[in-house]
Amino acid sequence: MNRNAVLLAAALAAATIAHAASAQIIPRPGGGRPAGVRPPREQQRPRGATPGDTTPRQTPAQADSLVEALLRLQGYVPVYYTADSAEYRAADRTLRLRGNSRVERDERVITAKDSIVYMDRRDLVAAYGQPQGTPAAGEGDPITGDVFVYDLNRRRANVRGARTKITESATWFVAGDVTDERGQRIYAQNSTFTSDDRADPAYHFKADRIMIIRNRILVGRPAYLYFRNVPVMALPFIVQDLEKGRRSGFLIPQFEINDILRTRGGTGNSRGTGREFSNIGYYWAINQNLGLQLAGRWRSQSYQAARANLDFNYRRRFLSGSIQGEQFWQQEGGGRLNLDGSARWSANERTELALALGYASSTAFERNRVVDLERQTADLSSNFSLTRQLDWGNLSLAAERRQSIANDDRTFSPHFSLNVNPFSPLPGTTISIGFNGQHTSQAFGDALARRQPSQGTGQFTGSLGLSIGDFRVSTSGGYTRQSRAALDSLPHSVLDTLTLQTDTLRLAAIPGRADERLNFTASTGYQFTLFASTRLTPSIGFSRELVRRDTTVELGSLPDSLQGVYGSFVAGPPRLDVGAGLSTDLYGFFPGVGNYEAIRHHLQPTLSWRYSPAATVGDSLERVRRERVFGPTVGRTVNQIEIGMTNTFEAKVRESHPVRGDSARDSANSAGNRAAPSQSQKITLLALNTNAIAYSFVDYDSLGTRFLTPDLNTTVRSDLLGGFQFTMNHSLFDERLEVIDSTHSRVRRGRFSPFLTSFNTQFTLGQNSALFRWLGFARGTEEERRPERGQTPDAQGTQPRTVQGNVNPTGNSQQAGGGPWSLALNYSLSRTRRSPRDSIPGFFHSGNSQLGGTLSFQPTRNWAVSWQTEYSTTTGEFSAHRINLKRDLYRWQANFDYILSPNGNTSFAFSVHLIDLPDLKADYQERNLGVDRPATTTSSRTPVPSLQRAPTPTPPAPPQETQPE
Repeated sequence: MNRNAVLLAAALAAATIAHAASAQIIPRPGGGRPAGVRPPREQQRPRGATPGDTTPRQTPAQADSLVEALLRLQGYVPVYYTADSAEYRAADRTLRLRGNSRVERDERVITAKDSIVYMDRRDLVAAYGQPQGTPAAGEGDPITGDVFVYDLNRRRANVRGARTKITESATWFVAGDVTDERGQRIYAQNSTFTSDDRADPAYHFKADRIMIIRNRILVGRPAYLYFRNVPVMALPFIVQDLEKGRRSGFLIPQFEINDILRTRGGTGNSRGTGREFSNIGYYWAINQNLGLQLAGRWRSQSYQAARANLDFNYRRRFLSGSIQGEQFWQQEGGGRLNLDGSARWSANERTELALALGYASSTAFERNRVVDLERQTADLSSNFSLTRQLDWGNLSLAAERRQSIANDDRTFSPHFSLNVNPFSPLPGTTISIGFNGQHTSQAFGDALARRQPSQGTGQFTGSLGLSIGDFRVSTSGGYTRQSRAALDSLPHSVLDTLTLQTDTLRLAAIPGRADERLNFTASTGYQFTLFASTRLTPSIGFSRELVRRDTTVELGSLPDSLQGVYGSFVAGPPRLDVGAGLSTDLYGFFPGVGNYEAIRHHLQPTLSWRYSPAATVGDSLERVRRERVFGPTVGRTVNQIEIGMTNTFEAKVRESHPVRGDSARDSANSAGNRAAPSQSQKITLLALNTNAIAYSFVDYDSLGTRFLTPDLNTTVRSDLLGGFQFTMNHSLFDERLEVIDSTHSRVRRGRFSPFLTSFNTQFTLGQNSALFRWLGFARGTEEERRPERGQTPDAQGTQPRTVQGNVNPTGNSQQAGGGPWSLALNYSLSRTRRSPRDSIPGFFHSGNSQLGGTLSFQPTRNWAVSWQTEYSTTTGEFSAHRINLKRDLYRWQANFDYILSPNGNTSFAFSVHLIDLPDLKADYQERNLGVDRPATTTSSRTPVPSLQRAPTPTPPAPPQETQPE
């Protein structure tokens, strides 16, 4: 109801037009378009003054020149009028324009089919016979009525049977009796208004009395909603603030009808769904730069909450942002705190600071109080960044803290970078210098259940590069430290609570550990262009590494041969690397087919070779120490190649040529307007990418490993099926258990046996998909199909508000009215190859598969359906649902929503709202949240991993030799 004031403001334009009709009209003799002038009221001749004081006499011979002179006078406003006839009675000083009358002043026009009367003695203007007032451009829409009367002294306008339309985010049609006083107060009686533009509107509002104080407040009582002639809703009063800009005031509470009328409920295990009242509070506009909002929230039998929100905006100092904190008090479980906000400050043209805040003291509480599918598997991020542009380089400082709502994992990672601007001491020479440092610490929310201790990694690197044409020299050094906290063994009581298997692996304590590495590398390379796009890049490099490894092992318990290995740096042998890279681009062109003009095949092979001669490790004692620290491959010869291949098939879409004799084309050519040739559309028919495959010419380890790629990752993509893409990963070799003796065994690589370990795919289909267009089944565009939709237009509603803890009543983005259908499917599979040690619990995981999809379609012209679901083919259960049915009721819209979240939260909602006024709605909602259920009955469902963004696959690491048990 917050636009009622706008609907009646058109009466102001009518008042101004009426004042135009009150002008002292001076007809122009001789026919043609009459004209007149009227001085401002403060310059008019007072009653009783001698005639001729302000108005010069005129003769017919002087009429035209005199009027033109009057029009040029300063301080006078010309008034133009036309009519079938004009009558002026000197006795009562009344001017009557008869017939089709028209009066214009300052681009404001008033017309009437019967007459316009100006009564000078009473200072009244009246218009009869379908009078219409048209304000100046930009002042509103025309207003019509039955009778129009304006009092010049009191500056009061009355319009009986007023009718007009107002366009502001929607077009409203208003009718009623309107009284305007001095343009500041508006009174309306028996007024009706609607946004239904049909001759017989399906609905309208009616208000008995309305008072509007311009730019301050609207008060109306009572208000009724009618469908046809049937009243369906009555509001005792309407109060709407019309002031603009930031100001202090009470917030509009948010609740639903069933929150007020519901009477059922319960305690303990028989609790019903909770009622919720929110946004109860006050906003304080401290000044033009600061604002503070305090609000409360209450949910029956669950929690109470208080929220504080501080927003600030200092434009002169380039500082803006907001910080929000919300404290929850649960009836069972204590307090919970949520923080959110962001800020940005440009201290000067070279310094930029940014801050983002996202924190929840209890992720379990956050999961249980919302039904939003993405929120339950999202990450809360808090970060700080400082960038400084120096005269000689760039400095960046940043820190980020991420918190997973799904499992409460927490990661903190500060980092910095300092880069010197590249400079050229000599022509053709470029030197670059850079430093980087970062530290990442990770803590796991369910560390006891997963037996995963917290860990951290710190790294600092520095680099120096020199480029002379195609010749490059670079050197770098770095320090890395990896640490892992100790984790004590679990007692049987805890294991029973966690329903874990009580095997020796889970009972054993995990000791703490810290590894430190110092490394130095130097390399040089040169790029040769052999022919076309074929490039050869030879390189040579030198590297060395120092490692210090610490554990909780008591140093006194080590044999003498290993003393000094742990707790001090051990230098590795220096390594010399020689390598070369070869890459090229090959193209094949083929004739087109169907809707494609031509097809191109792009083949991009790459080949790289690396050789490092064996390094001197030292005597037997030194060898033992280095192998303990660096592994058994330290100092061995490296001679390996790596081959990669990328295939892409692209098609050029055939352009549609205009028919000869096309009027549009002929007119363009005749005018000399020849359009520039447009870029041809290209699509990807098939793209096939695999990771590089590495092979060693010498044994990589003592097990005789030569093939260094244990996994093959393949990605296939095509535009024919709406961005169809699938990624699969295969484990290429199985494992076998080799028995060394009666007490020792080891796992080594077995025969070549590809095994699918993961598979992910997604694609989208629709009636305008490329495949359907190629087959000739695609339908026309929405503009071409507009006549099929009839008179019912697409939904014009605003985007729905997202309120934490509340279901979105308009979650269906589909527009009713015969729009296209779409189907998006995704599938994910992950599993692990059976290990030779599968008899030991914990060494084999059967895998998990998940199927998800989103379907949107319009079964009829006014219905729209949207369904999003996640189904676990492993457990045979649906883990998530979001169903929305939408009905277009012309200017109204009905929504049915059902949401099932991965953790068991459910929501059912039905809502009918006015598209042009979303705040006016009738809705019903039932929610079953985790905060409404006792702790003992809370669903044990876990968030669905497939709802999260799939991680970027990392290149496989070379196989490591497994030590005997």
